[in-house]
Amino acid sequence: MNNNLSLLKIITGLSKTINIANQLLPLYSQIKPLISSTSKSITDIKNNLKESIIPTKIENQPIKKEISNNLPTFFQ
Repeated sequence: MNNNLSLLKIITGLSKTINIANQLLPLYSQIKPLISSTSKSITDIKNNLKESIIPTKIENQPIKKEISNNLPTFFQ
């Protein structure tokens, strides 16, 4: 049984994979609430920004132009 995919190599690989999964699952269960609360707060911030950026209806108002070039004004 000098095969490249021997049963021992497969079992060793599966064992390493299971050990990594056993380490990651508790970490995921601890981080999951943090991720969900962060995504909710990011969504709230995005919605608030949308509401504040949407321009309100501007009625016809005259536009005043101010010239500040520190020179005397003779005519307006």
